[in-house]
Amino acid sequence: MKKSLFMVGTLAFFSGLPAGGAWGESLDNKVQTILDEHYQNRREPEFFSAIQLSTKVGDGDIKTYVVGTKSHAPNSPPIDAKSLFQIGSITKSFTSVLLLQAEAENKVNLGDDFTTYLPEYDHWNGVTITQLLNMTSGLPNYSDSPTLNYGFVQSPERIWQDKELVDVVYPQPNLPAPPLNTGYAYTNTAYTLGGLVLEKVYGQSYAELIDKKLLQPLELNNTFYPIPSYPPDILDRMVEGSSFNPYTNPELAGKPVANGNLSWAGAAGGLVANTEDIINWVRALFVEDQLLSTEQKTQLTRLVSLITGKLIDGTTSEEQRGFGLGVVQGYHEDWGQYWFYQGETIGHRSFYLYFPCNEVIISALFNSAVDDQNNDVKPLLVGVYEALLDDQPSLACKTK
Repeated sequence: MKKSLFMVGTLAFFSGLPAGGAWGESLDNKVQTILDEHYQNRREPEFFSAIQLSTKVGDGDIKTYVVGTKSHAPNSPPIDAKSLFQIGSITKSFTSVLLLQAEAENKVNLGDDFTTYLPEYDHWNGVTITQLLNMTSGLPNYSDSPTLNYGFVQSPERIWQDKELVDVVYPQPNLPAPPLNTGYAYTNTAYTLGGLVLEKVYGQSYAELIDKKLLQPLELNNTFYPIPSYPPDILDRMVEGSSFNPYTNPELAGKPVANGNLSWAGAAGGLVANTEDIINWVRALFVEDQLLSTEQKTQLTRLVSLITGKLIDGTTSEEQRGFGLGVVQGYHEDWGQYWFYQGETIGHRSFYLYFPCNEVIISALFNSAVDDQNNDVKPLLVGVYEALLDDQPSLACKTK
């Protein structure tokens, strides 16, 4: 499993861009051709059998494109627009929104020490809920633990409780607490604790909260939190994952990963969805007003530097990445600031890009997890974005 379910520093999406040109074919055909070519070029090096991709421009319709099959097995059926993938750490933005809503309901204060709500973790006192969400808590990452990665191989169907995950890295009794990281340090533990805070203040499970407060109101009918296990109707729609990371999980490399439970990911990465719903979520997150107030959006998008962990006003050519509350802003010299995220589980990868300047959203899902060196999604996402700009030149963002 990827140590962070997300690689904020490795995807320089818009460096070395391909030049635009005259296409001479419909936009749908262009995008499908880009998708098909990426599939042919990268399916063996990255060991995936399927890609699902959706686009949305402003108030226009969502367009979805697919290629490939539900698994590597012979005669596996093709995927379609309703096929589901694990979306990994894109889940973190859902957890952040739930906590922002909880603050608006006077259930929590994001500036409070999180141990105010979870006193059993008093070794980690002094860490605010905001620090949990913007990755400046300094807490160790449970998914780096050999204990957890060994468990994936030995007991893949094990149902992990949130407190078990935290205890993997929590200081042992009668031993001094190890020094915490300083500045920015990505950790899934922080979001697991965020989920526990939500359950404590509402007296409901995270699964109940996310369904009642987010999935149902936004009509995200293709997004599910299948913990502790997949209902049969959801499992039937799942695309089988594949592990191709010889460094973190060498025992699983090159093997299919059954769609077992996602209890090990929980509030840090336990959702499954399709690209259409990811686009609807991103639009609700950044564009529409039914989810968060203006003040809450400001909190969500308040950035810290990935270099220093200190607050920054926004990304620039000098500071090209900033982390908010489960969201990331990037910067490119031609198009200015944009929002993106990459999620990853043991067998799936998920991506979205959102450009505020033209309200273009792109999402892509793959059924493989890979090491950093083989994660070559950039040509696909950049190629699709270039195709959209070529089709509608008025969408080009001006930064100079």
